[in-house]
Amino acid sequence: MLLTACGGSVTGGEATDAPSAIVRGDTLGRNWASVVPTVEPSAGQIVVKWDKQITEDATESVIGYEVQISSGSAGPWIGAATGCKKSETKSSTRQTCTATGLADGTYYFNVAAVRKNVLTKKTRTTDFSAVSLPATLLSVAGTPAKPTVVAGDSKVTVTVAAGTATDGTLGGAPTSYTVTASPAVSGGTCTVTGASGSCPVTGLTNGTAYTFTATATNTPPGTSAASVASASVTPATVPGQPGIGAVSSTGPPTATVTFTAPSSDGGSPITTYTATSSPAGGTGTVSQVGSGQITVSGLTLGTSYKFTVTATNAAGTSAPSVESASFTSTYAVGSTGPGGGKVFYVSTAGFTSTGSACGTSCHYLEAQTAAAPAVTWCTTQNKLVEGTFGTAIGTGFSNTQLMSNSTYCSEGAGASARAASGGGYSDWFLPSKDELAELKAKSYLVNNWNHAWSSTQIDSRTAWISGANSGIVKETVLLVRPVRAF
Repeated sequence: MLLTACGGSVTGGEATDAPSAIVRGDTLGRNWASVVPTVEPSAGQIVVKWDKQITEDATESVIGYEVQISSGSAGPWIGAATGCKKSETKSSTRQTCTATGLADGTYYFNVAAVRKNVLTKKTRTTDFSAVSLPATLLSVAGTPAKPTVVAGDSKVTVTVAAGTATDGTLGGAPTSYTVTASPAVSGGTCTVTGASGSCPVTGLTNGTAYTFTATATNTPPGTSAASVASASVTPATVPGQPGIGAVSSTGPPTATVTFTAPSSDGGSPITTYTATSSPAGGTGTVSQVGSGQITVSGLTLGTSYKFTVTATNAAGTSAPSVESASFTSTYAVGSTGPGGGKVFYVSTAGFTSTGSACGTSCHYLEAQTAAAPAVTWCTTQNKLVEGTFGTAIGTGFSNTQLMSNSTYCSEGAGASARAASGGGYSDWFLPSKDELAELKAKSYLVNNWNHAWSSTQIDSRTAWISGANSGIVKETVLLVRPVRAF
């Protein structure tokens, strides 16, 4: 659109425009139609320039110029508004003027000389020059929209797009954006080329919160106001490498892995630590900030493992720690055994439990936590059960078999222990004298401890019980503590 207040004459003759900046000249024109004005658009205005002309008639002199403007190359033409008014002065050396107050749009210009007859003193406007090249004006780009941000390692990627100007009109389409960080850092800017897009601001400090603003630039007007600040964002990287400590047994299929926090959290709080076994099969995770322990499950009894620990924050997961020392999955006293009982005896070297499932490769004894009901040792009293009864660790299973095979003990303590179930196992038995002594020493592992029968027969009338230095008659009613070897 053309400025509605434009002045100037469309035809030849004297101008009657209001006072304004003067365009003057002091030469006559020749080949005027070959002149092509040049145009230089800038913010809200266009500078028009043309060549000085040579005199061709001594009766006339150039006292000024008339400049016309149009939104089309073929017209219609009107005066070129403030800054390019027709001149009536007697002399001038200017061949330029500045058209101001123009709205966004594309404009064309032409120029004619204003001549005065030295004899008659009358003035006239010559033919107009050729049409200038188009000059396009755009207002300053509208304020960009609020930037969006994504944190990275010592950087933030900022995305920008054009916004709407506060007066409701769109500014000229942005050709680029400048993004600036706050708080300011050296080099804390980046540039997006085009109408929208993203760029990274680098050199930021991990763990420090930043916001970002953007300004839009178009050509030729200039740079917009700054956008609203982005949301606060904190750049970060993955945590440093955790330290590894001791690994202890909590009984297969678990182990306890000790770790220490890394020297750096990467600028974002650590949320979880994860321990992983090698060979694969065991994993465990704990959600905490500092050092601690992780329980790893899924291990296989007797398998040798090594463990690593990783730390995770919002930016990702660290490199794994160095490997732990080798660890073989085992049960410990107090562990829950495969049958659901409490492990009360551990032998690294192993022992033989003749007749049981582990045979010559037994390492553990577990006991049910609740005692079976109190009964007599055997159904029939005062009878010697045939066979050799042992007192040592590993003899309880064979002792119980002798009791079960005897016609005198179809019921009683041995039968009660054999009938126990737990974990799907059917190899529970009545412990021998020494096995029962181990259990009594760990009585804190089981409930309602009291005197209980062992499977060790002394003679036809007596058998060993817990906590006694001599046998007790077989008709005594005592508790039964079922155990199993594995």
